[in-house]
Amino acid sequence: MANKKIVLKQLADYFAKKGQMMSPEEYKTAADAPIRFMIAKRPFGSWARMQGMIKANFPQQWEKANKIVPAPVVKPKAAAPKKAKAKVAPKKAKK
Repeated sequence: MANKKIVLKQLADYFAKKGQMMSPEEYKTAADAPIRFMIAKRPFGSWARMQGMIKANFPQQWEKANKIVPAPVVKPKAAAPKKAKAKVAPKKAKK
């Protein structure tokens, strides 16, 4: 478990520094990757699981890596006044 936390911390810091979450292909070709791809993926089983664990355990680095910008707060518009329904006279039955 300790090895997993160390690897996760290194990857979270690396992605935050880069400003993006890399795909496996991008990570493999990166010249400045902190650890080899297989060593990075092995403790987690998959690249997606590793990314999910970064999101759960290191939210600050996750936000930097994904450039999450808070959505602007929009005031709700005032509801339009309801129109009164026109009364419909009941139809007389034909004889």
